[in-house]
Amino acid sequence: MGKLGELLSDEESAKQLAELAQMLMSEGGGEDEGSGESSAPDIGTIMKLSGLMGAFSQSDRNAELLLALRPHLSAERQKKVDKAVKLLKLIAVWNIAKESGLLNDIL
Repeated sequence: MGKLGELLSDEESAKQLAELAQMLMSEGGGEDEGSGESSAPDIGTIMKLSGLMGAFSQSDRNAELLLALRPHLSAERQKKVDKAVKLLKLIAVWNIAKESGLLNDIL
């Protein structure tokens, strides 16, 4: 709950979490239209999403190494390092989403 509070207190993280929740609700939106129920995500989905957001802040040894080497590289290679670090974070988020079952309907 503390991590969820931290995520929601950060404006950018809350915005990303809301966008992700909106995306998930739009994929399953056809199910609740006729029943009159709210299409708000349940607490389980919110917890899964908070795990995804936590993946962005987790430290990765490979990313840390690349970032440590970054100041010693040319500008062109620094851009490549930045892209590589972003890809490493994206892969971490993908793995967490896959393990949590958020991608079951997509895959």
